[in-house]
Amino acid sequence: MLQDQFISRLLLIVVFGIAYIYTMMKMASCNSVETSPQKHIILKILGGINVLFGVSCLVMGVFWLTQVQYPEQTIDFSYSANQIVRTSDKYVVWGYPTSEQNRAIMGITNIFSSLALAAYCFYYKKSDRKWWQKILRFFYGLLMYAFYCSATNFHYFDATEFVAPGLFCLMLGYALIKAKKLNKQKIQLADQKRIDAIHKMMDEKFGGEDQTEDEVQFMPQNEGFKMNGSDKESKEPLTDDVSARTSLPHTEQNKKEETPSMDVVKYCRHCGKKVDYDSSTYCKYCGKEL
Repeated sequence: MLQDQFISRLLLIVVFGIAYIYTMMKMASCNSVETSPQKHIILKILGGINVLFGVSCLVMGVFWLTQVQYPEQTIDFSYSANQIVRTSDKYVVWGYPTSEQNRAIMGITNIFSSLALAAYCFYYKKSDRKWWQKILRFFYGLLMYAFYCSATNFHYFDATEFVAPGLFCLMLGYALIKAKKLNKQKIQLADQKRIDAIHKMMDEKFGGEDQTEDEVQFMPQNEGFKMNGSDKESKEPLTDDVSARTSLPHTEQNKKEETPSMDVVKYCRHCGKKVDYDSSTYCKYCGKEL
């Protein structure tokens, strides 16, 4: 391949690779049933292995880029097992790569494919798919990988060469649309559940308030009865206490008045002699009335 052809193909590899990584990220996290993040230790280990493989491919790709030598003219034919035979009126637009160019192209392609698989492992979330859907999903990802590896293999730019990149783009578009649709449905379902929970909570709250209001409507009579009874009961002890407190000084005063009368010594007013008893009304000495 000539220099401009080689650089153009590398740019296509980068563009398709970024789209491939982004699609794998969306596919891994769509239709998730995880309420809280899970570890997925095995997938994390596989993702780390893919990252290491991608780094090694990056080192090899850079090495082979430094070894690339560009031919002076386009290489218009290359023999291979998968060679498609074309008629003589077809001419080559992009020439075939040299061995160093081919190694560099494969190395850079493996970088993005490894990072795409690593992204899927890191962003994977458990879904509620059935076992046969998971098998179909595996083959779907395998076909995407195969189409990505051959998506930039342009030479004649005819319909045959556009099959792989066309199918690759269709699969990317379908996966992104499907993932967006599933995520939207999950968001709508979560919003609906939250709204239902709010309505249920509000119904319970207002239903409890209505019940308490209905109970309160019948409470004033009972409360009035209780309050009147309690007032009467409370007033009666108060009146008793007041009467007891007010009567207490009178009784003490009467006792004080009575006690001196018991201690007073009586004398006859006629003869002047002491009388030591109270029951009689006549003096025992003079016989006159006391």
